[in-house]
Amino acid sequence: MKRKFFILSIFVGLHFAAFAQEIRQYEVLVAGIKIGDMVAKKSTEKDMVQYEIKSQVSFWFFGKINLSYHTLSKYKDGMLVSSDVKSTTNKGNFESSVKWKGKYYDVDANSYKYENKEKIDRPFYCSAAVLFFDEPVKHLEMIAETYGTPTKINRKKGYYEVVVNGDTNQYHFVDGKMVKAVMEFPIKNYVLKLKE
Repeated sequence: MKRKFFILSIFVGLHFAAFAQEIRQYEVLVAGIKIGDMVAKKSTEKDMVQYEIKSQVSFWFFGKINLSYHTLSKYKDGMLVSSDVKSTTNKGNFESSVKWKGKYYDVDANSYKYENKEKIDRPFYCSAAVLFFDEPVKHLEMIAETYGTPTKINRKKGYYEVVVNGDTNQYHFVDGKMVKAVMEFPIKNYVLKLKE
């Protein structure tokens, strides 16, 4: 009996050693006023890394808007293999996906006043979801999951800047951790601030 328990303990220990998870929580602010929360999760299991971003916000824009946002991006051996984005609002719902097909990404992006179905014929090793956990010190470009478009990562003094679909976003890091993001958005600009 003791031997079976010992073997089971080793198996469970190896399983948890192979699976790790990080969680970061952010406030969503507009003009310094909190309008919602965002939770970012990074899960690692063997050669797969999964990034999950969820947010729930409510704000006024010619009427009250409730927005639920969910991104799920998967990486294998450091390369993006798939991403799915869902935005649910009381004004309409949108979905975007980016899937690696062996030689190219199949893109089907739908967002607010935006559509994109152009294939991308090269792999990517960084995306917007990754920035919640990893400072892009080794990356010159990334893919924006919501829009399915490549974008350059520009290093500025004290932050990184990316331009996505005409909107300029800034990512601020302290000791390799993303502590703040200043985001331009077609409906309303907002700030993500890491909770202490």
